Amino acid sequence: MEKNNETDSRIKKKDNISRKVQEFLIFLLTGAGTGLACWLYNRSVIEISGIVILVLPGICGVIFSMEQSVENDTFLFDNRYHMWRFTVLYLISLAGSLTFPMLPQGGWPFLAIFIGLMLFSNQTIGIFAGTVLLMISGMLHGGSECYISFFVYFVGGLVGIIVFSYVNISFKVGLPLIVSLMVQMVCLSVQEVLYVNEQLKLQMFLIPAVNLLVCLILLLVILKYFSFSIVYKNQDLYMDINDPECPLLVELKSASKEEYYHAVHTAYMCDRIAKRLNLDDAVVKACGYYHRIGILKGENTWENLQLIMEENRFPQRVREVLKEYVDSTEPMISKETIVLLFSDTIISSISYLFSKDPQIQLDYPKVIGGIFKRRVESGVIDRSDLTFGELQEMKEILVEEKLYYDFLR
Repeated sequence: MEKNNETDSRIKKKDNISRKVQEFLIFLLTGAGTGLACWLYNRSVIEISGIVILVLPGICGVIFSMEQSVENDTFLFDNRYHMWRFTVLYLISLAGSLTFPMLPQGGWPFLAIFIGLMLFSNQTIGIFAGTVLLMISGMLHGGSECYISFFVYFVGGLVGIIVFSYVNISFKVGLPLIVSLMVQMVCLSVQEVLYVNEQLKLQMFLIPAVNLLVCLILLLVILKYFSFSIVYKNQDLYMDINDPECPLLVELKSASKEEYYHAVHTAYMCDRIAKRLNLDDAVVKACGYYHRIGILKGENTWENLQLIMEENRFPQRVREVLKEYVDSTEPMISKETIVLLFSDTIISSISYLFSKDPQIQLDYPKVIGGIFKRRVESGVIDRSDLTFGELQEMKEILVEEKLYYDFLR
């Protein structure tokens, strides 16, 4: 056990050092790059000082958001363990933001930058980082129109982050892509029409159209890489951890066969219910397998469970559901957590009754109905997202599985 703790400590230390180096690079290159760009754009010493001073607190906000996201474990997907992806994209975007002032203001592809930064970190970091880069381009460009451009691109980037925040492991990006591009086109067109003192001409929409095309190409490249590096990788990870012969489950079986088979039965029930309720069955099944895996480190506390999931790079959604279920300070809100609650309770209760009398003939509708009644009356699911209809359907599914319960004898 001590050897494992030493290994865990070394891994965490290595990750911390890597993260600090990346944060230092982001801070240094943003400040130095902005100062150098100001000099190349023939800004005065006072202007250079002012722009750099304004940029540095912003980038400190980005770094603080990164640290806070690590502390609270709020990165999307597995981004916490691959922060270099965000760092590389940020530095590429930084290089772009320093050169954008040489282009027409309507041609800056900040929509792709905002969305890309969010996908490889989270919403807060994406907004912070995108805003800092947009601010750099605006201040380097100068002029009275830079404030208008700032709000146009900020609104477009914010909408892009919001609509892409709903993209999950199924990776259906068609609608978010269309909505974000349409909003971007509307914002840029309004800027061209309302704030340019010219007669309305078709040529006025040329730059917004080119911007839209560039953003589309960049987003397709980012989304393609995102799908291969995260989405398909996560699907493979779910296949691995939802295998009863997964090394972690084999270790659980060696430690306690009773806990192992309880996990297998709970996962089966979770999978059946999740599919009928149109939930993410891979997530719910994984929660069924690993909701008591913390016993490998002693007690099944949230701290032990969290440590094991971090060591084995569990998907973010699984960790969120298990935190709700195991951590007594967290309310049970998500539907996946409630499915796990009833699956675990039913399997535990029926297994207990069979352990007392293997030959007992149970009235499953009565037993299951009683469990549901007690859980509802306890108020534990009062704040959940589960509808009454879904609760009744879950109850029916559990009653229908009465033949399966013979495996628990």
